[in-house]
Amino acid sequence: MKGFYFRWAGLLLVGAVITCLAAQHYVQAVRPLVPAQVLSGHPAGPVRMLGMVEAGSLTKEAETNVVSFSLTHNGQRIPVVYQGNDPDNLRELKTLVVVGEWDETTGRYMAHEIDLVPNYGFITAAYLVMIPMALFLFLMERRVRLLYNEIKSSKIYESEAGKLE
Repeated sequence: MKGFYFRWAGLLLVGAVITCLAAQHYVQAVRPLVPAQVLSGHPAGPVRMLGMVEAGSLTKEAETNVVSFSLTHNGQRIPVVYQGNDPDNLRELKTLVVVGEWDETTGRYMAHEIDLVPNYGFITAAYLVMIPMALFLFLMERRVRLLYNEIKSSKIYESEAGKLE
């Protein structure tokens, strides 16, 4: 039974390491910032920014495929210039995540990609289902091991060859 517990302890350790690495990746590369954080921090490099397209701020230039708009979140507003693929899901009063860089010289956020808005409730629920499932597997495997050891110690296995009628 020691091997059983060591194996499950190893599985828990590997799960904890994977969880820590996933949380670190989320904080560094996936988590979107809001306009107030971008304006106050002026982060360098590509940043994901979450906000709602302000009503009346959306302008499109057909010949250059450049779209200008303002993103708002909790009263903070930041001008965005998007240049990239045709933005099918870009419209006023829509919450979206834009990926780009803050330009200090123009005071605008230069976006090159539009991403999906994460649904944190759904993602959390999907991963929390794994906890009771892992507990169920642990308890079932433990019961099977205990039953196997009890049967093995109760009597010696005798083959029934020749007793068939």
